[in-house]
Amino acid sequence: MCETCGFVMQNPRFEPEFYDAYYRKHYRVNLFGATEPERAFMVDQLRRGERLLQSLEPYLPATGRLLDVGCSAGGLMVPFAKRGWEVLGTDPDAGYAEYGARHLKLTIETVGAEDMVLPEAHFDLVVITGSLEHVHDVNRTLELCRRATREGGLLFIEGRALRGGVALGTFSHTHRRYLTLRNIGLLMRKHGWEPILSTDEPLTGPTRPGGVYVLGRAGEPMSADAFALAAREGAAEERTKVRAAVAMLPGARS
Repeated sequence: MCETCGFVMQNPRFEPEFYDAYYRKHYRVNLFGATEPERAFMVDQLRRGERLLQSLEPYLPATGRLLDVGCSAGGLMVPFAKRGWEVLGTDPDAGYAEYGARHLKLTIETVGAEDMVLPEAHFDLVVITGSLEHVHDVNRTLELCRRATREGGLLFIEGRALRGGVALGTFSHTHRRYLTLRNIGLLMRKHGWEPILSTDEPLTGPTRPGGVYVLGRAGEPMSADAFALAAREGAAEERTKVRAAVAMLPGARS
């Protein structure tokens, strides 16, 4: 945990090359035992997409362009596509990406978040649901997303690693950082979004316990000095909350 700002991350961790191979070939096989999603998984993705569309409707244009980073098989995008949105997903797992392209007729690029090649000022909404914990370089990922978002466009981040990890009684090596409402908001401001909604209400439905949800609108990024000051403000309270959450883990030392 960073003693300056309270940000929680894995240190040390595996090299990027390990994760590149792991997410391309092994991650979802280890989780689900198959190279393609089962029906229950897809039903959950579709329902989460419907719930997200309903939750964000007051903030969204009637139609627009959606980017889903770490989209898996892309089910979350389907309700948007049915409403007339132009949708694009990215995911490093070729099996799941190909499933979405074949069965859902979606455009999904097989690529890691840091290596995305995106049109500039193109998207009205970028969603990252449960994926930002996994990327190697969070700053690079958010820089690419901001360049690809039009002025006034939106970024929605769902994080669940910290509270979700405690709820499940474990943390995973795949979660390279543990997100809270505060540090998601800081990351947004650093890269040019102003948070307009921040909540632990389940905006994508009840099937991902311990989630936190932040919606930001594209604008100007914070200066380095302003970000450093904001990171220090409230850090002591953040560290206290993090330590209390970690203390709930089985085997935690008092």
